[in-house]
Formats: sequence, C-alpha cells, structure tokens
Amino acid sequence: MNGDAIVSANTEFERARWQAERERFAAWLLGRDARLLPFDTIRRNLRQQSSLYRGVEEVPLDLIIGSVGRYDEMTRAFLPLNEGLRQRWVKMAELAADEGWPPVELYKVSNAYFVRDGNHRVSAARQLKFPTIEAHVWEYPADIEIGAKDSLDDVLNRFREQVFLEKTGLRLQHPDIDIHFTIGGRYPEFQAQIEELRQKLELIDEQEVSFEEAADAWYELVYLPSVQILRQSGLIEAFPGRTEADLFAWMSLHREKLRETYGDFENLASLAQSLMETYRETPTARMTRRVRSLFRGSELPRLEGMDEGATDEEE
Repeated sequence: MNGDAIVSANTEFERARWQAERERFAAWLLGRDARLLPFDTIRRNLRQQSSLYRGVEEVPLDLIIGSVGRYDEMTRAFLPLNEGLRQRWVKMAELAADEGWPPVELYKVSNAYFVRDGNHRVSAARQLKFPTIEAHVWEYPADIEIGAKDSLDDVLNRFREQVFLEKTGLRLQHPDIDIHFTIGGRYPEFQAQIEELRQKLELIDEQEVSFEEAADAWYELVYLPSVQILRQSGLIEAFPGRTEADLFAWMSLHREKLRETYGDFENLASLAQSLMETYRETPTARMTRRVRSLFRGSELPRLEGMDEGATDEEE
C-alpha cells in the first residue's frame, strides 16, 4: 500500500471523527441519541424471529441505520465516535482505494438495514461518498414500516401500536383508526382505561363484556368525543406536531392533578381549556424550540409530565 493512500485514509478518518463530534454535540443539545439503532432491541419485537437469505444486493448506504453489536460506537451516519476505531477504519479505506473489499452482511427489516458484519466498511464507504455497498442480505418479515430517519422510539411506538390494535380489535371495527404517539409507553395506559370501562359495563349490564367490546365502546364513547373537544378547544393548535393521542393521554394524566388545583370541571371542554392556559408554550419557549430545531430536524413543544415518561426500552 503506497504512502499517499495511507495518508489519505487517515485524513478521511480524522474528518469523519470531527463530523462525529459535531453530530454528537448537536444531539446532546437536543437531548437525542446520536448513535445507530440497536438491532437486537428491534428484533425482540418482531413476530418472525427467523430471517430469510436474499442473496447479494447493492444496498443504498443511507438505508443502513443500525448495527447488531457496534451501535454505540458510531453515529446514525456511521461516523466513528472514538479514536480506537482508527486502525480498522483506515485499513478499510485503504482497501477501497486499492483492491476493494468483500460484501458486508446486513439484516433487513422493512425498508431499513442493520449491519451484522462490516461496520467499518459501511462507515468508510459513507465517508468516501459511495452511494451503495455490496452486501449479503438476510431479511426479517415485518408488519411495520421503518424509515431511514426514524428514531428508536418511532420504531418501538409502531410495534406498540400494532400490539394495541391487535389486542383491542379496533382495526377490524375501524379500518381508518389513527392512534399514534410522538412519545413512547402510552398504549398500556389506554388498555388500562379500556379494562376499567369493561368492568364498569359488566356491573351495569350484569353480563360478561369482552375486552374487544369494551375497546369499541371506549373508542366511540370516550376517545373520539374527547378528540373532538381537543380540536374545538384549540389545544391541538397550541401544541404543533403533537398528535391527538398525545394530547388525549396528556389530558388523562393531568385530569386529577388539575382537579386538585383548580377544582371540579363541568365538562372536558373546560378541562382542555385549563390545560391550554396552564401549559401552552410561552413566546420565549417557542423561540427556543425553533432555534434548537435549526441544529437538526423538528423540535416538538413540551408536554409537562409526559416527555419525562418516554422510554426507549423494548416491549
């Protein structure tokens, strides 16, 4: 290997390290995780635990968003996060300029790919501006979509939504149902509300009520009317980017707290109005959020008491 190639490879690594530190700093400012998505966390949520070999393919590098074992050593853009990766990384960059390298090994889930073997090759290929990389691909069938820019919480929320809709049977009764969150861990709270309603319905009707029947009643008699009130109150407009499910869960979370502070509410509309007046963004907070969003992606208005409960743990 000639000296120019070695110097060039080291220069590219140093440039990649500098970019990685910038990305890590921006993520720290925004309270986000700059690392790759951990494949094992996602795999544990898959129904099908066996993969199918798809052969050798040319895979777009920007669709490779995670790793099996080195997700905490590189950023989402496969930039190296520590100096200890230099030797192997530089070797891969040298090979790219000389004889090339063998195909990497990838797992595919939905439209996303995760590195089984070849993290340094993927990292070097991205830094060298290659559009694709040759790879052996094993695919896991999945019923959810995973996008190239999705966070771990985005992905886990889709798994949670899938489980919730299956347990409740709501998708069968309401094909166009749309209950999704911008933060995680809230579907069990909805299931608890449904179970509480089921027990009440059994006492009223003096007969057995299935969980699916209670879920249908909850959706039509509790959730949809509450969402309509949220729309009419202006609460949704006051928290741009947050979903109806976010705000319904938030209203449920704070209902008792607000009652203790402000007394009983005649109806849900007055509760929604009090929430908006108490917690809506101040002009300063809105400006701060917009400035933060300039670093990377969109920034959502804070939901007091909800964002702290978000979790990246698997189901």
